[in-house]
This record gives sequence, C-alpha cells and structure tokens, in this order.
Amino acid sequence: MKIYTKTGDEGTTSLFGGKRVSKANWRIDAYGTIDELNSWMGVLRDQNINGSRSELLAEIQDRLFTIGSILATEPENKKVKIPSLIETDIELLERKMDEMDAQLPAMRHFVFQEVTHRYLWACCPYGMP
Repeated sequence: MKIYTKTGDEGTTSLFGGKRVSKANWRIDAYGTIDELNSWMGVLRDQNINGSRSELLAEIQDRLFTIGSILATEPENKKVKIPSLIETDIELLERKMDEMDAQLPAMRHFVFQEVTHRYLWACCPYGMP
C-alpha cells in the first residue's frame, strides 16, 4: 500500500469505499483523533510498568482500529465487511476500569500529567512542530 494517492489535493479525501469528503469533515477529524489515541496506547504498551496490562492494551488498540474503520467507511457502503463493536467490548473496559479503580485511593481532583518531549512523536502523525 502506497502512502500517496495521486488524486490531488483539493481539500478532500476519500472514505473507505471511494466517496470524497472535505478534510474538515467530522469523520476525518474523529478517526484522526482515534488514530492519535491508538498511538498513545502503543506508547503505554511499550512501558515496562504496563507489562501486566499489555494484552488488555492490545485489545483496546484493536477496538480503536475497529472504531477508525467504522468512521472511515461510508455508511451506505454495504460491499465491505467492517468489524463491529459489541456489548462485551464495552463490558470488558468497564470491568477492567472497575478493577483498576478499586486499587487506587479515592480521586478528589483531576490530575494533569506532564508528558516528556520524547513521547510526543508517537501522537504527532505529521511530525513535531
């Protein structure tokens, strides 16, 4: 698969199935955001501290790819088979969040985590500014 399309750039891009939409379309923004989140999940998976959660993080990444596929596909396109999200996907996340939450002290305020510069590359698909 090539990284260029040779379709020119008139401010549009293609959804899976060929329909051209504006690059400002909410779908493009949404699956770009999902892709960035997936990049961060990969960074998290790579940390030694998360060894016990590696399988869970891989499962979450897989579901993020599914969400991206759903967003990138024309709703009318019935020719392609896109995986679905199912109730057990949501239940898994809720169960794991409850398990992790039970191990933490009660949250009394929001925490703003400082991110080191070396990890920023993982979530910047267009390179560092």
